[in-house]
Amino acid sequence: MLTVVARFMGRIFLMIRKTLNDGIGLTTALNEAPPAPLLQAAIIHESKSRIIPLLLIGILVTHPIFYSCGDKAIGADGTVIAEFDWNGKQRITLEEMMQEISELPEYKQRQYQDKEGLETYMVLMAESRLILNLARDEKLNEDPEILKKVQDYLHELMVKKITAQEVDDKLSLTEDDYIQYYEANKQEYVRPEQVRLSCITLLNKERADEVYAQIKEGKDILEIAQELSDRGELVGPGANPSTPGDTDYISRDAFPSGTEPFLDAAFDAEIGQTHEGVVEVDVQGQKYYMMFRKDEARDEYQKPFEEEDVRKSVVRKAEREKRQELMDSWITQLRERSEVKTYIDRIPEGESEESEEPSVEDQPEEAPVEAEPEE
Repeated sequence: MLTVVARFMGRIFLMIRKTLNDGIGLTTALNEAPPAPLLQAAIIHESKSRIIPLLLIGILVTHPIFYSCGDKAIGADGTVIAEFDWNGKQRITLEEMMQEISELPEYKQRQYQDKEGLETYMVLMAESRLILNLARDEKLNEDPEILKKVQDYLHELMVKKITAQEVDDKLSLTEDDYIQYYEANKQEYVRPEQVRLSCITLLNKERADEVYAQIKEGKDILEIAQELSDRGELVGPGANPSTPGDTDYISRDAFPSGTEPFLDAAFDAEIGQTHEGVVEVDVQGQKYYMMFRKDEARDEYQKPFEEEDVRKSVVRKAEREKRQELMDSWITQLRERSEVKTYIDRIPEGESEESEEPSVEDQPEEAPVEAEPEE
């Protein structure tokens, strides 16, 4: 057994030394080595043209998964699962490891639930301690750039904590509050009048006239849409390659200015009616040629508060609105308490960039597809 351990230690020593020469991280080197009950390595580091012995590490594994290698060592501060020499003896305990794991996000915790996962985390923890000790030896804990970032992060945590105390912890709404918000904003939860079409939209007028002639001869519009989709000719409403020709339900407010002739014809048509002729629309300088059949229609609909999506939206928006009220009130109190004065006239004027109107070339060639209304 000792011979095997000695061979393994020699292998680790060579790997780490080569790693340092090549500029590869310590973690990579250790992870490439096979697991063993005992890990001991000497790392030689060259700094300012002199060789300095940096560390002698011995990781003594005593987690239950290694019981076959000996009894676990229980110290005053817990069960020691790893130890190493670096400016004195340092230890990692099972209790420390389990506490760290418990503070991870749940999806991360699941990676370290079994024996293999716990062993992996133990090694990562030991490596992290080694790197941290090396950083301290290099006096990085006194580095001004690092200290500035630490201070900034400390301030950020303090602001978050006091904001949670003064705002978030005081945020409390009742069912009546949610219903009241819904009643005051019912218009946000109205599904507008909608139609569903079998539609073909093309960019070339001559091609559109050819296609319309096929429709007049009795060829099914969806069959033609499939053929045009296969050739990549469809654009705009009905151009979805998975369902060529089907616009799904569309509403007037989902289309840009310039499409009114198409929308008026679509909403005025009877269900099952194929529109006579090709409708030409102009959107930001780009002409589109559209032909369609009206398949379905549904009236404007007031969504009730009880609908799951509506309720979620109401709760989210009501709480966001209330939180903003609490925040504004709290900030106002702070300003009044400290008698804040601002001197806007002392702020220099910035250079304003002149906005340019988008050219026709900058506009998308396809008519925008209807977006889902925000709820």
